[in-house]
Amino acid sequence: MNIQKAIKHKYGEDKPDYAQVERTTLTVKEIAIYIGLSVDMIYKLVREKHIPHIRIGSRVMFKKNSIDNWLDELEQEA
Repeated sequence: MNIQKAIKHKYGEDKPDYAQVERTTLTVKEIAIYIGLSVDMIYKLVREKHIPHIRIGSRVMFKKNSIDNWLDELEQEA
């Protein structure tokens, strides 16, 4: 379920102001789908510090624009 559907499901049509914020971060599962890798491979890249990420407590998050820039850099190196 995408974020907009989840908000609509939870809050209906009368969404609170904070529910209209567009997310700029992705979870491990979302980033795996976004770049076409397995979740296990994403965790391996995180452990080896090969992919830009943010740790908040035990959670690992990814800024979408940082991932796009990282992919562009990899493409230029190839």
